[in-house]
Amino acid sequence: MIKGHDILCFAPGPWDDIWRNRHQIMTRLARANRVLYIEPWAYLHPTLRRLRSGQMRLADLQGPQLRQIPLARDGVPVSTNLYVYRPSSRIPCAGRFPLDVVTRGVYMVSLKRVLRRLGVRRPILWLFLPDMEVFVDRFDEKLVIYHIVDEYASYSGVSEAWRPVMRRLEQQLAQRADVVFVTSPTLLESKRTLNQRVLLVPNAVDYAGFTKILAQDMAPPADLEGVPRPIAGYVGAINDKVDLPLLARVASRSEGWSWVLVGPVVITDDEEQRALQALRALPHVYLLGRKNVEEVPRYIAACDVCLLPYHVNEWTRNIDSLKIYEYLACGKAIVATDVPAAHRFSEFVRVARDETDFLQCLNATAEKDSAEWQARRKQTAALNTWEQRVESLSVAIEECLREKGRAV
Repeated sequence: MIKGHDILCFAPGPWDDIWRNRHQIMTRLARANRVLYIEPWAYLHPTLRRLRSGQMRLADLQGPQLRQIPLARDGVPVSTNLYVYRPSSRIPCAGRFPLDVVTRGVYMVSLKRVLRRLGVRRPILWLFLPDMEVFVDRFDEKLVIYHIVDEYASYSGVSEAWRPVMRRLEQQLAQRADVVFVTSPTLLESKRTLNQRVLLVPNAVDYAGFTKILAQDMAPPADLEGVPRPIAGYVGAINDKVDLPLLARVASRSEGWSWVLVGPVVITDDEEQRALQALRALPHVYLLGRKNVEEVPRYIAACDVCLLPYHVNEWTRNIDSLKIYEYLACGKAIVATDVPAAHRFSEFVRVARDETDFLQCLNATAEKDSAEWQARRKQTAALNTWEQRVESLSVAIEECLREKGRAV
């Protein structure tokens, strides 16, 4: 692992969000480096809308906040070099001149004050979104990393007019980056021309953490104790990527199955909202909400079959699903829709191409599961750990630093 560096991670989501690859990577890098995880900056117009609608009060607006994240070793919290910075919501980001210049200036002054307080010098800049080029060359950084985890222009909330803008922003950022990391083979294929150094580093699982939690307590969580078996479960963010209409149709036709969805619900699409209501109305469907990261293994372990029920579209064509690695770490059989991520683990994942096929795959998977297959799945997960991924990232970073040093 790289050691002794300062890392500025400009994240696309808050630290206290559902855990994603950035959380896993930064917690490990913080063992030997100082990491400042910078949460997204609130935008002016959404903030004003929330104030007008009563969803937010003026008292809810806060100044900048810095906190140190204690990580646990052998169950004991310890101080670390991992810090989280939340920009001020009192001065949100404005998108148009001249307010954009003023608000961005205030943002940079506040952030640099934090960097001085921590003693940050010549950091590694770790960027996750196409519009983050604005941070390049602002911190005397020694290296710029652009980490692509999705085809961002294909997100459901992105308008057709904005998609080419995002692609142009991404191209500009990638050209200025020293290295571009991507998480899936499809992203590698589509992004390889953006930069001379585009490297595939897939997602992974905290296998040791999963194993330790499951060894401590195999009892099902309290809110699953009364749920009849067998259980078909999805554990993860319930957003527009999840094909809720498909799940509603399959669940309404299933006999003897309980359907459990565990995770925060963030739905913007009207059809998805209607499907969610249809699922809620079924007596054998259970939506249990978001759980802490430490609880995730127990919910997966309580399922008889785990699901990857994604829409088949440009967004999901480019993902490398964290869920698959986590399901495998628990030894679980998996049924998925026809997305490339499922085919990358075709030995362990049954791929369903329509709702009838989905139900057939579900029943066949449950009938043919065995202790031998469970062990094989866990063995595969053990070969795909975050420790291994961070080492791969570190090797690439060290090579880039050496090359830049020789160039100087």
